[in-house]
Amino acid sequence: MLIDITKLPSWRVTLSKLNTASQIKRLMKLKGITDYCYSFIIVTPIGDIIMKYGQSGDNDWQRGSYGERIYRQAFHIPGWPTQPSPNSAGKDMLDIIQHFPGIHKDTVCIQVWDMTNYPFAVASDHRHELTILENQLISAHITSHGTMPIGNIKSENHITQKTRVTDEVFNNVFEFV
Repeated sequence: MLIDITKLPSWRVTLSKLNTASQIKRLMKLKGITDYCYSFIIVTPIGDIIMKYGQSGDNDWQRGSYGERIYRQAFHIPGWPTQPSPNSAGKDMLDIIQHFPGIHKDTVCIQVWDMTNYPFAVASDHRHELTILENQLISAHITSHGTMPIGNIKSENHITQKTRVTDEVFNNVFEFV
């Protein structure tokens, strides 16, 4: 199963245009984005460098906090007026930014692929399709660069082999009265 990313709304947020990392959460809420895949990109004069691909997954939007995963990771990139504790969530980004000496938030943007209105096969569990899209993005990167991005340290391709009962199959097997 492949997801046609050309049919997904996508947008970029340039971190240099933001004053605080928390503005990422406000942008995601304003756009109503609940399910998404994303990439952190360093923009250079000779081309973009993908730092990592990721996906939403913790449903923080249900508690009113949209884009929490992106925000937590972006906040660890140097250049914000304040910095989080090195023990705070999203600290995995500290390992990634070590590979990019001199990195600054003003040279980074985030690409977001919005899957909020995607026709998920299981309405109560969107992770399968989110993981498929994330794997597609990583696979395309491997094809063009010969390796995964620095921030994607393990393959999740095994997820695409898992089976599950879709809503359609479930509703065809069971009758509800």
